[in-house]
Amino acid sequence: MGFPTIDELEIAFLTGKGIAIIVEGNSYEDDPWFYGQWFNDLEVKFFPQNGWRRVVDAITELRPRCPNVPIYGIIDRDFSDDEALDSDFSQQGILRTPRYTLENYLLEPDGWAKVFSLIFRGRTPDGWDESAQVQTYIEQAYHHCLPLAVHDKVIQYGNRKYSEQAKRTPEDDRCYLKHINHLEGIDPAEKLRAWGRQLNPNEDLGALYEEWLGGLEQDGWMAWQCHVSGKHVLEKLRQRFPPLPTQSKIKLYYLLSLYIREYPDPPDDLAQLIERIIEHAHS
Repeated sequence: MGFPTIDELEIAFLTGKGIAIIVEGNSYEDDPWFYGQWFNDLEVKFFPQNGWRRVVDAITELRPRCPNVPIYGIIDRDFSDDEALDSDFSQQGILRTPRYTLENYLLEPDGWAKVFSLIFRGRTPDGWDESAQVQTYIEQAYHHCLPLAVHDKVIQYGNRKYSEQAKRTPEDDRCYLKHINHLEGIDPAEKLRAWGRQLNPNEDLGALYEEWLGGLEQDGWMAWQCHVSGKHVLEKLRQRFPPLPTQSKIKLYYLLSLYIREYPDPPDDLAQLIERIIEHAHS
């Protein structure tokens, strides 16, 4: 089942109770499920729209349709700076997550240590049931994804600064990379430098990439959570998971369900977003 239409959301809002919060995700099994697991004891209910733009469009259309329903939105931080995290809250009721994506909140070492301790029943290989060792694995996965994160940030910079010129360049040159393996065998700096020449001969995007990558490498793990997509990190971490003790392959979908069961406490900064929304709805 995909995400609901605007008309379906209107019906759900008008016949339901509490505060409606629209989040990203292609279905109710995606982001709304995780938010619901964390905050299902509060007066809020979560609804999916596939991507931040659809979240914004849905709120813009539904607030006039449902004037008596408190409607808000939470979208991924993505490339936003700190000062932009709540820039759309007072007018549109939209907040951004402090971390890059929702998936960044599913990468806590204690959570994964508990998952593997449960699966392997005390015989966990390679320290996967020890939080300190799991944190090392997670940090290494983040570090592996830094070039991809910086590549996409430079792509965003070029597309915004030279929007008209960028539209005339090949799509493969100006698009974000969707998988952690898409930079294999590629020098990102040279790729971006070549694209930059098409936009402006005086703009060295390769040098910008190297500058931003060096700065991000020095920032460390805590900062990486805000600037590196948890989707990519989770995929890289999954590739390193130990062979599971079963004949059939356990999908990440199931492992994340175990993660939430074993590590159910809501992330602090997401809890603060929900508190702000509830306070605003009652003000």
